Amino acid sequence: RMAQVPAKRASTEGDGGGKKKMVKLSLSPAPVAAVPKVVKLGAPPPAIGVDNSPEALLDRSQRFTEAPVKKMVSLKTSEPPPPAYKKTELGIGGAKAGNIRGTSQELERAYMRLHWVPDPATVRPEPVLIKALTLVKTKWVSQPDYAHANDQLMSIQQDCKLQGITGSTACDAFETHIRIALERGNLGDFAKCLAPLSELYFKAEQKGVGASAWSENADEFVAYRLLHGMIEERDFVTTTSAAIAALSPRQRKSEDIAHAVSVAEALAAGDFFTFFKLYVSAPKMGGFAMDFFVDRVRMVALNAYVGSMNPLIDLHDLKRWLHFNKRKECFRFLKEKGIKFSEDNKFVDTKASREARSTPSAPKRGVAPAVRKPHPTKL
Repeated sequence: RMAQVPAKRASTEGDGGGKKKMVKLSLSPAPVAAVPKVVKLGAPPPAIGVDNSPEALLDRSQRFTEAPVKKMVSLKTSEPPPPAYKKTELGIGGAKAGNIRGTSQELERAYMRLHWVPDPATVRPEPVLIKALTLVKTKWVSQPDYAHANDQLMSIQQDCKLQGITGSTACDAFETHIRIALERGNLGDFAKCLAPLSELYFKAEQKGVGASAWSENADEFVAYRLLHGMIEERDFVTTTSAAIAALSPRQRKSEDIAHAVSVAEALAAGDFFTFFKLYVSAPKMGGFAMDFFVDRVRMVALNAYVGSMNPLIDLHDLKRWLHFNKRKECFRFLKEKGIKFSEDNKFVDTKASREARSTPSAPKRGVAPAVRKPHPTKL
């Protein structure tokens, strides 16, 4: 039987408080106090359920020694890993093109308008660029798409510039671009590619190898550059004449360059008969290049014919003199220039044409003068 009684007040020596505690009184014998064990400092601490015998400790140590040993790798290797891509600005005060080494294997990619150094993983090395050029040519022959071909050729030229490629691959990229621009009558792309191609030829001459070492078509495109200088009459004296004077004797013997020089001489002398004869017999794509300024020469020749002949000129003769393929094309050209015709539209009335063209009518207020469409390119 158990009972609860108030505990006696503890002595004040070891306890400063006067709190009352409730203790249980039991009839069972009081527990015997545990005798503390003495543990040596050098011995391992006792653990419940763990065998600390010398044999067990030896087994455990051998178990860990059988694990694979980790090798220490030095951070200083003979071939350091490629540096991570860092965004760097191009141009003045930033990085310069020509120091990139591309790793991309893609044959096609879109042209990038860059203000920063691109990731080398997006730039194609020269062997890939050669395959990409072949693909562009193949697609252009099978299914011409000027927008796609123009974009791909610009991206190839961009990869060449970024990596400092200046050999035959870069020349081929610009020459191919010029050819398809001539075929489609795109004067902007034609002129845009001539300048860097001329720089490549000049670099080849500076290195002592000659432009023909980088491109077997160098003379052909030098001739196109001469013909391009004849498009604007004001550039003829300053640009084309200086370029002709700088030609070497070997270049003057080339068929393409000799033709371009003859065209320049015919223009300078006002020899329209010789000019149109050269226009019809132009080698390779020289006729396409002359298409950009043949209408201007036709206009000068027309003024000479109308101003010196009276009273009528047969339309058939004008078609032959101005080298139009069809009578309808010649009639439309003359009508756009304000030429007056006879009642049956078979002859040009030179007197009426001179009077009409000497007093041009002013455009109506608020209406801009009509712009003539460019002459269609021969295909």
